[in-house]
Amino acid sequence: MGPNEIEVKMGEGVVARAPHVVSCVGLGSCVVAILYDVRRRIGGLAHIMLPESDSRNRHATPYRYADTAIATLLEGMKSRGAIPEDMVAKMVGGARMFSSCSHSSAGIGEQNAMSIKHILNTEGIPLVGEDTGGHHGREIEFHLVSGKLIVRAIGKRDREI
Repeated sequence: MGPNEIEVKMGEGVVARAPHVVSCVGLGSCVVAILYDVRRRIGGLAHIMLPESDSRNRHATPYRYADTAIATLLEGMKSRGAIPEDMVAKMVGGARMFSSCSHSSAGIGEQNAMSIKHILNTEGIPLVGEDTGGHHGREIEFHLVSGKLIVRAIGKRDREI
């Protein structure tokens, strides 16, 4: 990993500015939510594990939960000069990794994605790209210079969103 590369693991998050490249590997049912201020090239990324926190775990691990992760990213980005009106969002992950899971109910990955979409809608931040669902894991690279998000999955073509 080079000096401008940041790897975010499960339940973690980061706010950074260009020229950093932020990556995540091993995305299954987790969802990576990305916020990006397109004018100031400030970005935030959270590797979210669950759709919502409860009062016991809300502050200890805010990036694990969709509700606290988005709020924490927004706060961190605004403190670095980002403006919500110039932000867009992207998200990746939310796979149903085990075929034995019931298809009649939303799996944890789908619940994560739905929760993030609801929060973004409430905050007025447009979701401009997503690669979610399916039955395959993913890894991502988020380039803060351009806002480009590269999604990789075994047996599939790299995708830019």
